Amino acid sequence: MDWVLALAMVLGIGPALAFMYIVVRDYTYPKVEQPFFSDPTFFMLFVVGMVAGAVLVVVTWVMGLLSNVILMILVGLLEVMVTVVVMNLRRFRGKSDSVFYGYGLGLGMSSGYSTGLCFMSLGVVDSYDVASIAFLLVVSVSMTFALGAAGTTVGEGIARHRVMEFALQSMIPVIVYNMLLYAVISVGGGALYYVILAVMMVISAIYFYRVMYIRLPQIIREVLKMEGRKRDDLPR
Repeated sequence: MDWVLALAMVLGIGPALAFMYIVVRDYTYPKVEQPFFSDPTFFMLFVVGMVAGAVLVVVTWVMGLLSNVILMILVGLLEVMVTVVVMNLRRFRGKSDSVFYGYGLGLGMSSGYSTGLCFMSLGVVDSYDVASIAFLLVVSVSMTFALGAAGTTVGEGIARHRVMEFALQSMIPVIVYNMLLYAVISVGGGALYYVILAVMMVISAIYFYRVMYIRLPQIIREVLKMEGRKRDDLPR
């Protein structure tokens, strides 16, 4: 069981840590002299997200929500609303760094949820083959993309004082993702299984790329302008 937990943590947390580094390294020291966010606050919200994700996956698994598409949609709504509740504090409103904190919270939630899902999935099988490990890795990476980008979108809404508008925007891709997750688990094998798995990865990757690489510098620039500040060291 110790090996199961270790493997689940590698599969669940590894992708989030990797994409945390890949994205935020351009916005913090040593790439910029003055970081765009506070590292301690970012990691605090990452931990909060991990706890929330772990609680959600336990509820999802125990109540059998993975076997019902309507309930999986409700789980997606709950994932976004938990992010809104945590982020909608006075200290985060109207601040450009809230976008990064939303990202950290989303990554933490995907880590907690993916780790729990991997642990419980591995715990009910007698042996682990390449296909099952690959499936869990794809789920973990795609969930990192979906919840990381959704958290960033919620953070943007907090920064712009337009909370529910951006929360609703983030709900759509998260709900689509959860519906695909339900579909791939329900199918269980065959050609359709691999098609759905590929679609799940592609859609979440496109959403992540659009939010984190195309829109993020523009978002930060616009929120800084709202704050009456300007910086010339934003990544292009």
